[in-house]
Amino acid sequence: MGFSTKIRKQVHAKFDGRCAYCGYEITQKAMQVDHIKPRYLNGTDDMENLNPACFSCNNYKLTFSIDELRQQISKQVERGREYCVNFRLAERYGLIKTTGAPVVFHFERVLQRQGSSDGR
Repeated sequence: MGFSTKIRKQVHAKFDGRCAYCGYEITQKAMQVDHIKPRYLNGTDDMENLNPACFSCNNYKLTFSIDELRQQISKQVERGREYCVNFRLAERYGLIKTTGAPVVFHFERVLQRQGSSDGR
């Protein structure tokens, strides 16, 4: 099901034209509308359940919940080391530095800033 232009504009504006997950700037035309709680888990088309997403994040998220997505992304460094010679080589040459940082999504950072700026 497609969304109306009005809904797409509202979703796009939620995080100032950025993907809710990685923070990548996206045009309204390139944006994909993601269901935070997937439809198959009874997620709705209500604005509270919709996030703007770039193709890469939305394609990777598929039907994952936010926590499942976070877990899957957290595994990418080890998967890169195990399965990708290019990753291992780039890491050996110091082109990739892993940090062990937790996965924090763009929308979480924005909501945290908003919460701290309004005295919460």
